[in-house]
Amino acid sequence: MTEADTIAVFVNPLQLLEVDEPWASLTTTGPIADDIFNFLCTPGIPSDVNSLASRYKEVSQEKKRLFVAPNDPRILEKLVWPLRHAKASYIVGNFLSTIALCGMVSEMMALFLFELAQIDGIEVKSDKGVVMTSESFESEGQQGRVKALRKSKVIEDDLKSDFDYVRTTRRRYLHLWSQDHASLKEDGRTVFQRTVDLVVKSLGLGVNQGKVIFKSAVLKYLQKGGVYKSV
Repeated sequence: MTEADTIAVFVNPLQLLEVDEPWASLTTTGPIADDIFNFLCTPGIPSDVNSLASRYKEVSQEKKRLFVAPNDPRILEKLVWPLRHAKASYIVGNFLSTIALCGMVSEMMALFLFELAQIDGIEVKSDKGVVMTSESFESEGQQGRVKALRKSKVIEDDLKSDFDYVRTTRRRYLHLWSQDHASLKEDGRTVFQRTVDLVVKSLGLGVNQGKVIFKSAVLKYLQKGGVYKSV
């Protein structure tokens, strides 16, 4: 570069100056909530409380609500809390993380569906007609897993569509440099809502005569872990 050259830069993009030294020592109040919110939100995304609440309402438009979740550590760690963080990411304008986390939940849900199929005594077969083991299914790519679940009639076309949408959208944003972010916010919202939809449908979550219901295989899984007791 010569003295006449100029370049636009974003100064200290990874620093929260109200906490980092030596800048923190120059302030008398220390960090406040607004400083934290401003750092959490993507630059250019409003971080005031009303804007955060508005984005919460935007993303909270699921067709099917995950209104209750079994208190099973694996289900919470692999499905529920990542979905909660995906929603929180949308609220702070981190739409890319929303898509990434939903992609992870989608993969975990496919693996869980395989386990539920085993509980129901259903053989899940690959494209070549080979009966898959837990190890071979887990080592398979997500596209192959979903094809195997559909081929074995563990899932129907509507659920396969949700799985495929989440997978292909995640791939575009997380693996392709050429993918622009013009529709990132809308895509993040749609991916979140379809991921919640596929989790709810996969669990068989619903209400019948005022009682919460799950798929029989889910109840058997929960019974093994001591979370559910039949009376």
